Amino acid sequence: MDMREFAVSFRLIKRYCVAIVVLCSMLANAIFAAEFDPSTQNVPRTGTIIIGPPPLTIDPPALDFGFIAPGEEKTGVFTLKNPTTSALTIVALQPTCTCTSTTDLTGRVIAPGESIQFDASLAASIATGPRKSTVKIIVEGFNKPVEVDVRAEVVVALRAVPPAINVLPNVPVTGRVVIESVDKKPFRILSMNNNAPTFIGFDPAKDDVKSAYLLRYDLTRVAKDALPAWFLIETDRTDAPVLALKIRNEKMHIVPVVRMKEYNLNLGFIPTNSFKDFTFDLVDWTEPVISVSSVSDLFTVQMLAQERVGKDIQVRCRVTPKPYATGLVQFIMELKTGVQIQKLWAYGMVREAAQSTGQSQANSSASAPAPPVAAQPSK
Repeated sequence: MDMREFAVSFRLIKRYCVAIVVLCSMLANAIFAAEFDPSTQNVPRTGTIIIGPPPLTIDPPALDFGFIAPGEEKTGVFTLKNPTTSALTIVALQPTCTCTSTTDLTGRVIAPGESIQFDASLAASIATGPRKSTVKIIVEGFNKPVEVDVRAEVVVALRAVPPAINVLPNVPVTGRVVIESVDKKPFRILSMNNNAPTFIGFDPAKDDVKSAYLLRYDLTRVAKDALPAWFLIETDRTDAPVLALKIRNEKMHIVPVVRMKEYNLNLGFIPTNSFKDFTFDLVDWTEPVISVSSVSDLFTVQMLAQERVGKDIQVRCRVTPKPYATGLVQFIMELKTGVQIQKLWAYGMVREAAQSTGQSQANSSASAPAPPVAAQPSK
């Protein structure tokens, strides 16, 4: 075969290949058009999968419960509507957090144009701050769920804005924070980390008590590797004697080993020469707790009882301060269950039971030593 014949043959082969590609493309489009009827608005036929979430409409688009108290539970209702011309079958509702529970809709069918409802609850944590969970709605025939949020802000009588202090490399740890009462009642700030509070635009010696304060904090004198996990504020509110701002420092991060509702506990007022009882919960956990102890030499911690509640375990403990423990304190506890060891943060205010919290801010415990941290949690 000479070069001319080769060139003619090559062109014919090329044309045949192009024709085959075009036929395959037309065949694929025809199959797709037959498989998916546009009138069904992307609802798949049996045995097919749609790439993307289902075409449900959800009202409201999110549940926001606003301010809720620690340990409080709120419930709201979502309405799911099927705007298509084909039935939609719910496979499951999957919350991303154990703090959220929902109505069981497994296997429920939503007829074309119809709606169904489901409840979603949010159980507040012990710790204050924003709380959010996402409910994933999985529908048969779609490879992605549609998602809705359930959120709230857990507050005691007081709240901090912002609720945390970020620690960045090579950046001075200074800033401002607003401390305000949720119910707008006036209160006093007595100390910050066992030092006199630094107010902006307020003089406690001559100004009236307020319902909100702007404070300045400065942690530059504390080495980054010695920063505490919490910035603690003492107030004269009996329903919120201690307010804690999380200091976001990777070295102080608690690693979840055992599933728990919370990994930090606000013990509030802890009486000197006495004790304080408290509880915490293990979530969806089978092994019983063997022991609970304090890593700090400021306290002893004793486990009093444990009770199984459904799939969870509730543990009741007692903390007893040593005679030399005083003021705002933060420390680490350890619980053991089987071969697992879980660390927990605890903080509170140790003082005499008869001591008045209504002392003036000018006479706050400015000379008290900074709260010691007994140990660093493992990462």
